[in-house]
Amino acid sequence: MRHVIFIIAVFLSIPPMVLAQQGQRQQGGQQGQGRQSGGQQEVTVTGKVADASDDTPLIGAHLSFVHFRDTTRTFHTTTGHDGSFSIKIARGQYTLRVSYVGFETLLLEGEESVRAAEEVNNLGTIYLAEGAYLDEVEVTGYRSAARLRGDTLDFDAQAFKVNPDASAEDLVRRMPGITVEGGRVQAQGEDVRRVLVDGREFFGDDPSIALRNLPAEVIERIEVYDRMSDQSELTGFDDGERSKTINIVTRLDTRSGQFGRLYSGYGGDDRYQAGIATNIFMNDSRLSIIGMSNNVNEQNFSREDILSLAGGAIRGGRGSGTGGGMGRMAQGGGAPGGAPMGHVTDFRVGTQYGDNTTHALGLNYSDIWLDNRINFTGSYFFNISDNITDQFTDRQYFLDENDRQYYLEDSESSSRNNNHRMNMRVTYDIDDKNSVIFTPRLTLQSNTADSYLEARNLFEGYNLSESFTGYDTDLSGYNIGSSLVYRYRFDKTGRTISANLGANFNNNETLYYLDALNEYFAGEGDPAAGEAALSDYLNQRSDSETINNTLSSNINYTEPLGERIMLQASYNISRAANETDRITNSWDSITGSYTSFEAELSNRLQSNYLTQRGAAGLLFRGDNFNLTAELGYQHAALTADQVFPYEFDLERSFRNFLPRVMLTYNIERGKSLRFNYRTSTNPPSVTQLQEVVDNSNPMLLSSGNPNLDHSYSHFFMTRYNATNTEKSTNFMAFLFGNISDDHIGNSTIIARQDTTLANGYLLKKGSQFSHPVNLDGYANIRSNLIYGFPVRAIRSNLNLSSGLGWVRTPSLINDRKNIANTYTASGGLILSSNISPNVDFSVSYNASYNIVENTLQPQLDNNYFQQTSGTRFSFIVFDNWVLRSDINHTMYRGLGDEFNQEFFLWNMNIGRKLFNNNLGEITLSVFDLLNQNRNIVRNVSDSYIEDLRTNQLTRFFMLTFTYNLRNFNMRQS
Repeated sequence: MRHVIFIIAVFLSIPPMVLAQQGQRQQGGQQGQGRQSGGQQEVTVTGKVADASDDTPLIGAHLSFVHFRDTTRTFHTTTGHDGSFSIKIARGQYTLRVSYVGFETLLLEGEESVRAAEEVNNLGTIYLAEGAYLDEVEVTGYRSAARLRGDTLDFDAQAFKVNPDASAEDLVRRMPGITVEGGRVQAQGEDVRRVLVDGREFFGDDPSIALRNLPAEVIERIEVYDRMSDQSELTGFDDGERSKTINIVTRLDTRSGQFGRLYSGYGGDDRYQAGIATNIFMNDSRLSIIGMSNNVNEQNFSREDILSLAGGAIRGGRGSGTGGGMGRMAQGGGAPGGAPMGHVTDFRVGTQYGDNTTHALGLNYSDIWLDNRINFTGSYFFNISDNITDQFTDRQYFLDENDRQYYLEDSESSSRNNNHRMNMRVTYDIDDKNSVIFTPRLTLQSNTADSYLEARNLFEGYNLSESFTGYDTDLSGYNIGSSLVYRYRFDKTGRTISANLGANFNNNETLYYLDALNEYFAGEGDPAAGEAALSDYLNQRSDSETINNTLSSNINYTEPLGERIMLQASYNISRAANETDRITNSWDSITGSYTSFEAELSNRLQSNYLTQRGAAGLLFRGDNFNLTAELGYQHAALTADQVFPYEFDLERSFRNFLPRVMLTYNIERGKSLRFNYRTSTNPPSVTQLQEVVDNSNPMLLSSGNPNLDHSYSHFFMTRYNATNTEKSTNFMAFLFGNISDDHIGNSTIIARQDTTLANGYLLKKGSQFSHPVNLDGYANIRSNLIYGFPVRAIRSNLNLSSGLGWVRTPSLINDRKNIANTYTASGGLILSSNISPNVDFSVSYNASYNIVENTLQPQLDNNYFQQTSGTRFSFIVFDNWVLRSDINHTMYRGLGDEFNQEFFLWNMNIGRKLFNNNLGEITLSVFDLLNQNRNIVRNVSDSYIEDLRTNQLTRFFMLTFTYNLRNFNMRQS
């Protein structure tokens, strides 16, 4: 661990090292750019902000300049002691927003927008009219909820009425095009990769933490946009590396003070929960602290699993090598699934397998130093999770037209997972031309688990084999990475150069003990059919270590070719060096230790993947469109060196053209179209290359394949947005596709008789063996339609959604090619109240119909249906009493007989507000009032269909005390 301690020490020493070397620079009242100018010529905008009633200067008024067509060019500043401001921005047309606490916000857009065309642009004096404080405003009309500014969809938080205790997650759930389900946040049909707060990172790239730990009442706006890479933000040349981002813009009057929540509760069956979420904002300096401890399946963070634990439990298919499921549906609930205990709505994450106990602590600090030249954000997060899972698996394999084989499994597991993760981002604007962005990250993880399973393979009603397996593991690993971006802007407008250096180091160590009794039965036609004909006993220990190191760099150069055309040339080089070493020994009764070497279960392999890519492209800027076209050429070399179980050398090279096309078209105000096509290659991982048998489940064996090639994929995406601010409607259409050649799929051998594998391992009758292979024909295409509009008669918002999907996955089963097709049609609606903070309700309905077809055994084609409907309400009565209820109904059809279920999950509570300001609350809650909670999952893969049933929390009561922290500086002097 010495090298890990050294890494942590270097990580923590970076901020003071950077600060110690910085000089001083004055920038007047300029607050800096929220996003870069895109290489355009800079001009100066000056002016003054004053009180309209008496011409008094307003000190600290906030001004935001947002480019009319490209909102990636956003500039912010505040007024100085005399109410004046001066800021450098890129030449162009801007929407200007001016705000000051206690005054009405001024918005200059459309014909009143600001045009910055001269070297110096003086706007004169901007007058603001005095108004009520935000918490005193009563909106009686129907407020426009959203507007489209360039490529950014901007939601007005004040247009959505939520109860006083609502979180940011509760707020965004009401917004058209945004969904939050099971800890997964999606916007406009895409996964949200990060959530920013006032343009700053918040606990790294974890979108869950910000949404669950910020109260809705401090939010002024929600911005949804595609964030470009750091290099693209400088040049304006889109490299396609976009990530769907939500930016939470807080109210100006909450940026100085403390806000958050403390809570503690205890209930039946020794259930408990306690936690804190507090934010201390002092303008630029911000500290956030979150902590929690509970045994009711709650967590307010996303898991980062560098050990690939998949929950830490043995599941049907451990060692099967089948990859992920093609289709999946799940339902059930822990306490997070419905009304949370004590209404702590900012600590919900959705369904988790089993019974979970979680202890977590997180810190996030951000600040701006050296006259806005350095923007720093750093976070640390630690959590301990204990899990107990009981699971039943019912799996049916696609064999051929006549034969069917089933796999049944009962498993029990307990595990403890420890996770530390640290993230940091430092942006340093050296001067007007030079800037540096440094982004290091570190994760440490350990896991211990004990599992036991009983598994059976059946063929046409006959037992083929049974296994009784105990499996104990001890895993540890670390992942450290960093990115360093240097950007330089030349004097000539549009001419830039930027470079990015990246490094990632990953190390995983595993120790496991396997104790298994396996029995194999005589088959049909045998006089002893159904009786055990052979048994074997395994008692093994395996030590393994996997090391993955990646170094990469790229350099981009842009050159303007006139006013509307820009050229970009780029070069990228990357090297991934991987090493894996696994030693397996069986128990030797003579020596009394694990000394009997198992060559076929051991492996040592080194691999390298070197890529070099050059590309050139053009960016065309029209009056209402941007078009990017680029062609790249990549040379890749894959080498591998295996020592045992047998010596093997691999040298392979690949040459590919990688085209890319992107179009952004602003059809008219409020309507836009975006199209993106790109290609990429994906090499096999060191685990997929490692030819060593994984027998952690003796019924389902797996191995790697050193003969794998890399895959070549085509991606396309089309998105259409139409926002009508006058009618408060929003429509979004989304189409995504992924088609791959040399897709890394699976080949599964289901032994009808004892079979010796190529590596010498004996595959017993009824057992299965899987390994990855390259196959053509993979496709994944999906579409979504979302329409949101107000229902003015009941002062509510209605969001309608529908989707279609098709996944085509090729595989080999007993050396015969199978094509598994899954077609999905889904639809849903959410009706959310927008009446008042005292009346909060929502009604939802979601349904999906799935069609599964496969070519090997059409008689196993299957259609299944899932429907979920629910209603949630929260009423505040008599000023200080709160009634909450959450009822969900779930129905399954088309699954196995034991899985076609229908149940209600009803959570409810009653609370009493305390103290003069109602900041406290005592709440009596009941989870799963009807005691019907279930957790059912269907998975569809390239070779089987399976249904899973897992233990879940059931009915319990809890009494919770909650106190809300609110201490704001309402006026600035």
